[in-house]
Amino acid sequence: MTLPYRWHPFGTTTELRPAVGALVAWEHQVYRLVSFTPRPPELWSEEARTRVARMGQSCAPHAVVLRPVDASDDPKDRGRDLHLESRGHYWDVYKDEHYAVCASCSEPLPCRERMAERVSQAAAERMSRYEMPGVCPGCAEPVTSRQRSLTFPENLEVLGGPPVTFHVGRWSCRRTAGWYEQRWVELDSERRKATLTCPGKVINHNDGTYECTQFSECPGPEAEHNGYTVCRCPDCHARGPFDCHPGPKDQLVDRRIA
Repeated sequence: MTLPYRWHPFGTTTELRPAVGALVAWEHQVYRLVSFTPRPPELWSEEARTRVARMGQSCAPHAVVLRPVDASDDPKDRGRDLHLESRGHYWDVYKDEHYAVCASCSEPLPCRERMAERVSQAAAERMSRYEMPGVCPGCAEPVTSRQRSLTFPENLEVLGGPPVTFHVGRWSCRRTAGWYEQRWVELDSERRKATLTCPGKVINHNDGTYECTQFSECPGPEAEHNGYTVCRCPDCHARGPFDCHPGPKDQLVDRRIA
């Protein structure tokens, strides 16, 4: 089970491939790394092949065995070992055998109880941003009639709360609005479409036109896309260097690369 929050234990550093014998933190417990073995390519899943092709060998799957730091040398104690698969995962590694633990529960710090307090406090603070009508949750400032905005009739944070309005002319607020919109769309994906984000990749042809891999499903060039790149058309590259991000007046066109 993966924790529902990012836990960064005190006194650790992040490493892509820890040394065998190192102490690593995993879901509020300390383990010793017993083995870190590459999986043969013939055993990779299709998802793993796609990930490696897109992101490189650093994301190649490895078989990982973790043993509780308090486990004995008795082979009968091996039932407590964890067998995981690393997919380019960064591990929290302790510098040495000395690490801080909670005096109350003996878990490595910050412990589950402390993290629950932080999560509850963060949730309360987040909800407070959605309780005031006409106030953008992204920046906690009022939205005026002269500012570009987007209003959602459903309040997903406060049950029975007012409609939620975001600034969409401000980059930071627009990103927050994009995350909110994705949740809003998921509630009725058959009838709702995202307008602020797009899962596609924008391709610049350097002739004033751009193409999105989502084609007609793309909401437009102002949406935040999953990736930006340039084409390999010789005639486009002959026009000189170019930026892969579309400008505010550029249009995405549904044309495939020749």
